[in-house]
Amino acid sequence: MARRLGVILLVMALFVLAYFSGNYAIAAAIEPMRKEGLIIGSERDWRFYAGLLKTLPGYIGVAVSFLWGVLADKAGRPRVLLLLGALMGVSMMLVSAATSYLFLLAAFTAFGIGYVGVSPVIYAFVSDVTPSERRGLGYAAYYVPTVLGFIVGVVVAGVLLYWRTAYLAFGVLTLVFAALLYALSRGTRPGGQEAGAVLAEYRLREALSSLLRSRTVTIMVLQILPWAIPWGFITFFAVDYLVSRWGISKAAASLVLAVAALSIAVGHVLGGLLADRRVRRGDALGRFRVSVLGIAVGYVAMAAMLAYPYPYGDTSAGALLGPTLLAAAGLMFTTFAYPNINSVISDCVPPHHRGTVFAVYNILNAVGWATGPALYGALVARLAASTPLRTAMLYAALLVESMWLISLAAWLITARYYPEERLAPAQGALGQP
Repeated sequence: MARRLGVILLVMALFVLAYFSGNYAIAAAIEPMRKEGLIIGSERDWRFYAGLLKTLPGYIGVAVSFLWGVLADKAGRPRVLLLLGALMGVSMMLVSAATSYLFLLAAFTAFGIGYVGVSPVIYAFVSDVTPSERRGLGYAAYYVPTVLGFIVGVVVAGVLLYWRTAYLAFGVLTLVFAALLYALSRGTRPGGQEAGAVLAEYRLREALSSLLRSRTVTIMVLQILPWAIPWGFITFFAVDYLVSRWGISKAAASLVLAVAALSIAVGHVLGGLLADRRVRRGDALGRFRVSVLGIAVGYVAMAAMLAYPYPYGDTSAGALLGPTLLAAAGLMFTTFAYPNINSVISDCVPPHHRGTVFAVYNILNAVGWATGPALYGALVARLAASTPLRTAMLYAALLVESMWLISLAAWLITARYYPEERLAPAQGALGQP
């Protein structure tokens, strides 16, 4: 029933919001942690130890995330979501009770193992409970709280609550929503949304071969690497870019990016809903048309924002309005593709292999996000040797953003194969009237 699907997606979104808020809360908690003596080091090197609280858990989380995808295929997605939700919830509660740096690092490492590993499980879970023609909405229900989690985490831990109280609250909420999601989704099974799905015994070799048997899956999984690289650059260096290129304050730059961040959340919803509507109307390539349009428009708008002839140092509303609208439009339209990437992959992968395939996808996605800042920094350093710094920053940003054109080409190529490679949807599946 559509009502049951809506409740499951709502609880899933709240679950994601809770643990993403806990992930981002560290941005607001670093300073008080340092003042309370939890983060060790001198004035010269304490930032290294602070950064390790994110870097080490991230690396370890990526290293073991493949195992969670495999386990989700073998043991069932609801069970693994409950396990990872419990791991994240308890670890955030331990963060709130930390009494030393090593205690804090261990708690964040446990959280990172769950935080990085849960994504491919959720990607597969969405396909278990959502029919093909509604998966854009299903994946948007995951992606929107990943964006809003930054705002909630920073505001709650930095403004509304003491950081320990905030982590305790996020930990408890993660546990509650994980348990509720498990209770609501018990009985769902891989393949429940595909007609005649046969769930054979899981074999890792066969699951990995699903990456290569479908040209649609192979191309869409590989394109996530160039797709993610510009996102990694934008989220890491956007404030510095605006401050250095435009000569505005960090506060003004943060305001521009806050508007852009909200537009990303809108883009997830619009991209998913528009594609779902076209699919329900019988357009087999609806997700491709929406995604290609979004990337093309978004690329042009973002390039215009990066190259905008901004009056250096002017922080008036009139000067900020134009480039802010370009940034919002660029990120909103580009985001149209995100929920549809997952939808297309899930449409072409056997249900009992999706956790494994999405685990590989998740690893490449993480590598892309991590590569973006380093690639941009290297390009700036290289170009600045022969051009002014502000010009070097512009050229480097445009080159990194152009990685989206590889993804655009991937969508256009894959449209040839998808109609014949997608699985047949089930009739009367969960979520259908």
